[in-house]
Amino acid sequence: MRKTLRLLGAVLVVTAGSAHAALDFSDYDDDLMRSLDKTIKYFEPDIAAKNAARVSEDAELLLEGFKYSEDYFARKGGHPQAVKIAQDGQFHVEAALSAVKNKDFDSAVNSAREAARTCRNCHDIYRSSQK
Repeated sequence: MRKTLRLLGAVLVVTAGSAHAALDFSDYDDDLMRSLDKTIKYFEPDIAAKNAARVSEDAELLLEGFKYSEDYFARKGGHPQAVKIAQDGQFHVEAALSAVKNKDFDSAVNSAREAARTCRNCHDIYRSSQK
């Protein structure tokens, strides 16, 4: 029984890895991704500085990017994990925005960190498969 479970686990890992490797990103908006990478790095510091105008600008771009990614992976089909990651990113950015509006900067910073973590999670899974 244990051997069967181990074999099944190994097959799932190999299958998941090959599914990611087969994904073609040639039609992904690279300019948007570069803007997102830059913006996510400033999101938390802008919150910590209580710069509401910049936080709003950051959030607008991040939400656009997470929505684009959600739609992109949904169109590609077979990538529910990527769709979920993009949805989680949207949730965390919206939570940060809400917390800033309520002047709860500690919660906003935590939400910004979670948004950044969702970016890294997706990159760890999908960007590494393109190397």
